Amino acid sequence: MTSTPRPTTDLTTGPNANTIASRLPSLTGMRFIAAFFVFTCHVSALGYFSPEVTAWLTRYTLGSGWLGVEFFFMLSGFVLMWSRRADDTKPRFWRRRFAKIYPVHVFTWLAAIVIALWAGEAITGARIVPSLFLVQAWTSDPVVMGSINVPSWTLSCELLFYLLFPWLAALVARIRPDRLWWWAGGVAAAAMLLPLLVYLVVSSDPLLPGMQMSAMQNWLLVSFPPARALDFALGVVLGQLVRTGGRVPFRMPAAIGLLAVGFALELLLAPTVFGLTMPLVVPLGLVLLAGAKADIEGTSSVFRAKGMIWLGELSFAFYMVHFLVLYYTHVAIGMSVSWSIPVAIGIALVLCGVTLLIAWGIHSFIERPAMRHWSRPRRTPDPRVATATDSA
Repeated sequence: MTSTPRPTTDLTTGPNANTIASRLPSLTGMRFIAAFFVFTCHVSALGYFSPEVTAWLTRYTLGSGWLGVEFFFMLSGFVLMWSRRADDTKPRFWRRRFAKIYPVHVFTWLAAIVIALWAGEAITGARIVPSLFLVQAWTSDPVVMGSINVPSWTLSCELLFYLLFPWLAALVARIRPDRLWWWAGGVAAAAMLLPLLVYLVVSSDPLLPGMQMSAMQNWLLVSFPPARALDFALGVVLGQLVRTGGRVPFRMPAAIGLLAVGFALELLLAPTVFGLTMPLVVPLGLVLLAGAKADIEGTSSVFRAKGMIWLGELSFAFYMVHFLVLYYTHVAIGMSVSWSIPVAIGIALVLCGVTLLIAWGIHSFIERPAMRHWSRPRRTPDPRVATATDSA
């Protein structure tokens, strides 16, 4: 098995700088797969299928939904470290991250308020204020956590990641390349042992309906930003490992096979605290490495197809708007209404298409223009140049 040669210095300062500056298109394509997993989770949870089918299906789709979210957290750290620039400053980095997520967030936040008012829902400060400032994941209160647009709680975690990244990246960049695998293993072990710590320290009473954990245990494992920062930190270490030419031991088929094993373990251990993050940490990290390896070496990758890259570019907007489409469509029809399996699948596919169309509009007219206009500070014109131009 071949591997990327290991340089003695950071690739961004050597002859392979153009490679490091690439966008790793396979990882872009994977983003949509992760977002689609979350979409299917919410289709099941919102009762589009009959109650009998929902009870059976939710066991599988909840696991796939969490897989998608954990992948996003890890991918975020990986890509930020991969594309890190030595001459970057903290304000510039934070400005780019703000321009990337906040305009889309505010648009979907406002849209959610308008649609909720149309649906006759009560608009309280607890539902809208914490989510506007992306602090809702810091509380276990379900009203606050649910916010006005449920998926935005993950941005609350991402905001912490972005604030910490400049210091975390500087620390990881100082690790000797031959020790990065050991550090990756240590962070992964910490993420995998976290459920055991929560199980031993935090009370499991009262149990959540249908689960063998309390609401506090669930919050600490799923939504609490410092806990989720372990996924992000692992992504940062793996990103540095690839930047420095570290050996990647698995190709994509093997990595996906291990991920399937991890998903099976997740289902086996559910609904306990050990069925959430523990089985997926290592396989997801290997999938990230395998995708990057395929792009660096130029080997075939289905995730690098043009269609997959296009879908991946829409994935953030798709993720941010999909719950609104699914939930309020069902509200308009009647939340008590459910359908047979073929009909429910057909409705879900139609709504997926509608969500993609809306996501394309958000990406084209909000996300990309915001990045283009706000991600870099405007340069102050040189007065001498302005005078010469006026004279001409």
